[in-house]
Amino acid sequence: MPQLFFLRITSGLWWEGRSLSNTVVPGQPGKQFYRMRTGPLRAFSYQRFGIFWFLSLLSIISFFMNLIVRGWLILELTDSSFMVTAVNAAQLLPMLFLPLLGGALADRGGRKALLIVTDMFNFASLLAMALLLFIGQEAVWHVFALAIANGVAFSFAMPARTSIVPDMVGTNDVPSAVALFSTIFSLGQIAGPAPAGFIINAWGMGAAFLVASFLLVPSIGGLILFQLPKHAGGFVPDVNKPRESMAHGIIEGLRYMRSQELLIGLLLLGLVVTMFIMPFQAIMPVIVRDILNRGPDDLGILMTASGVGALCGSFSVALANNIRQLNTLMLVAGIGVGIALSLFAVSSVFFLSLFLVFVLGLFVQTFMTSNFTVVQMATPDAVRARIISMRFIAVGLGPIGMISLGVAAEIFGPQPSLVVMAVINIIVVTLIFAVMPSLRRTEATVVAMVKEEVKTSS
Repeated sequence: MPQLFFLRITSGLWWEGRSLSNTVVPGQPGKQFYRMRTGPLRAFSYQRFGIFWFLSLLSIISFFMNLIVRGWLILELTDSSFMVTAVNAAQLLPMLFLPLLGGALADRGGRKALLIVTDMFNFASLLAMALLLFIGQEAVWHVFALAIANGVAFSFAMPARTSIVPDMVGTNDVPSAVALFSTIFSLGQIAGPAPAGFIINAWGMGAAFLVASFLLVPSIGGLILFQLPKHAGGFVPDVNKPRESMAHGIIEGLRYMRSQELLIGLLLLGLVVTMFIMPFQAIMPVIVRDILNRGPDDLGILMTASGVGALCGSFSVALANNIRQLNTLMLVAGIGVGIALSLFAVSSVFFLSLFLVFVLGLFVQTFMTSNFTVVQMATPDAVRARIISMRFIAVGLGPIGMISLGVAAEIFGPQPSLVVMAVINIIVVTLIFAVMPSLRRTEATVVAMVKEEVKTSS
């Protein structure tokens, strides 16, 4: 585990929360809500968090390897910009419908089981794709079927995976844990794409899918042996309270979201960046082959550079001293990512594109991690997985942006299409911050929520 590496370049994340200095967690004397005094890698002092972090990293590396191989395969089979974006859109479509169900299942105590089943499902689908390539029977519909299968698994796994994070540590260390956990996505993007590109060049796409599938084996085995806490967030469930139905649980989660203007604002911001910025990754194979005149190994290198930038973005969030700074990071990164994308779109020089992809990864991860950290801090444990699932539904709307980009790229070319989407992102992010006052008083909103949760739980 790269703990020494983290130690050298992070200083932890804390929230001073002076107004809550005497607010304690019910049933846990001496523990305070969100009075952050965490040091570097404080969350790794919790053994269960470290184990869970590593197992999740293996799964994410497999995900990014799959993403690279699948994109290059569909480009080779169809030679179409639209099909490259369409297959990525197919992966996101299940996220329009399934995350709420996944979140409800996770909040009912099925988080570990969901992760085991989804990892096994991904293992089987990747292995099947590898075998089809080895016998020369691959087809376009196979790639789309794989993408949809990945999307189904993701819809159930991510609400469970991310909602487990606060369960692993003390309440005081939740922001630190969230920031450190976000590094798995950056590290996965570093460790997955480049090896995938080299494996494709050396042994073919079947071998790359095979490696991606077997990365999930230790993840599955580790999760089977992994022990979750009996309850989350420091609160013991009320055994006398009737267990709510699945439908009721989903409805209650929606009602809570509707009552929280801050969460709505954060969701809208995430939706905008997802729709107008994230599609650039889907069209990267086209950019690499047709604009930069490079091969799959260079595609892997570019994606790795994005991962390095994302890792730096996670650390920038870990350096934030309070929620006001997290808000500032969200605003700067939300606008900066649009500027970086517009510059990347007009570049035809590989090394300049490499730098700009690094900057894109930096801004995207800074925005997403700061956004997600505030969501975690502003959401009670009882509904956390359902609220997180709604955030992933916003990700599920990404196909709108991907399909739009694919159609525009076929008509106008990928470069002008990316510029237009980047400009739209800058405008809309600025407007959301301007018209939603809750996003400018985030700290006061979270403090009030925590006080109310303590009052209710006492």
